[in-house]
Amino acid sequence: MIHNEEAGGVRTYQPDYTDFGISRDRYRQLLYYCRQYREWMAEASSLLGVGAQQYSVMPHGSEVGDPVARAVMRREQLVAKCAKVERVADCVDGGRWRAALIQNICMGKALHFIDPAILPTSNRNDYYKARREFFILLNRELD
Repeated sequence: MIHNEEAGGVRTYQPDYTDFGISRDRYRQLLYYCRQYREWMAEASSLLGVGAQQYSVMPHGSEVGDPVARAVMRREQLVAKCAKVERVADCVDGGRWRAALIQNICMGKALHFIDPAILPTSNRNDYYKARREFFILLNRELD
């Protein structure tokens, strides 16, 4: 575990996963991959209302193709990314930590602000063990 106090006395937590083959930069890459979860969900839901294009006899730009099909393909990609993160969260301790991991890692909610009703236990060590397992599994999944 690395503590960084360079940012004006604010202590930032930086876990050390080098024993598990995850460098500091790779950890941040995995974390920021997950932080896009909310954006993916929002974009995927916004693509549900894409309608067909009205064609006219006037020439148009070089973009040829069906906008509905493009929207469907993009939505499938976004939903697949979200499903991948959720699948990894489900693999951690039989899915007991799924909601807490998604809220903490993907949504950026601090552990002490997560509703205790969704936590299987109040033991912080158990949570951080589950979080570590999540990143190890996600690293394997994305390789």
